[in-house]
Amino acid sequence: MQVWIGTSGYSYSDWVGEFYPEGTPSSRMLSYYCRRFPAVELNFTFYKPPTRAALTRIADKTPPDFQFLVKVPQSISHDRNPLDLPGFRHAVEGLSRRGQLAGLLAQFPQSMHCTRPACDWITTLSRELSHLSLGVEFRHRSWFREGLPTWLREKQINLVAVDAPPLAGLFPSGWVQSTSTAYVRLHSRNADKWYAGGGGRYDYDYTDDELGEWIDELVRRNEEGGTERALLMFNNCQRSQATVNARRMQALLATRAPQLDVVSPFAPPLPVQKTLFEV
Repeated sequence: MQVWIGTSGYSYSDWVGEFYPEGTPSSRMLSYYCRRFPAVELNFTFYKPPTRAALTRIADKTPPDFQFLVKVPQSISHDRNPLDLPGFRHAVEGLSRRGQLAGLLAQFPQSMHCTRPACDWITTLSRELSHLSLGVEFRHRSWFREGLPTWLREKQINLVAVDAPPLAGLFPSGWVQSTSTAYVRLHSRNADKWYAGGGGRYDYDYTDDELGEWIDELVRRNEEGGTERALLMFNNCQRSQATVNARRMQALLATRAPQLDVVSPFAPPLPVQKTLFEV
């Protein structure tokens, strides 16, 4: 099993000084990020459908094997606007042809319940986007039913697993999978702040024990077979905690599960500066 680790987004001003060196401009963040992680989720595409040229410019800043997971625009996932599908598909197919598209993420709102119209829309997305490794993340608990993985597998759609608080109405945390790709998004376990608004929902620092729960699952699934690739994306992006937890996950996997193929960054690490006494 290949294990890919990254974060949800990379361009955050509050990461400067903690993850990025002091003074790092936004234009240089991605090149630095590539020295730490082999993949990233693109979040800006959620707010406005991207152009093919914009995605190409971003990919040009990365090594050839670096991978992107592109979030489906909210006009498609939330508003169910079919008019934005052709343009979005054209844009992300550019990354696919470069060999740099790990997949797409359709994150549905909690207000989207498991209804016939909602299922019909997912069928439409499957027809339009499944060839681009479409993943779907449900927020409402009504989607948590026995036949869901099989239904999505038939449509060649990846079911996204989440790490989130055990709140009534939320899709439950834990391992779920519909294809040979396991896609896990770690949000936070902030029950008190989940509905508080702002970024408090994602202001969370995972403990080693909490990360270890997912490592145990990875080891179990690897022994069972059938999982070719696991994508672990950290979305607890407040104060660069996502990068801290993602790097800690890399280290824990190296010691606790050396049998797993954890993908290394494709850009070489920055050289360590020697002190005056080491020259």
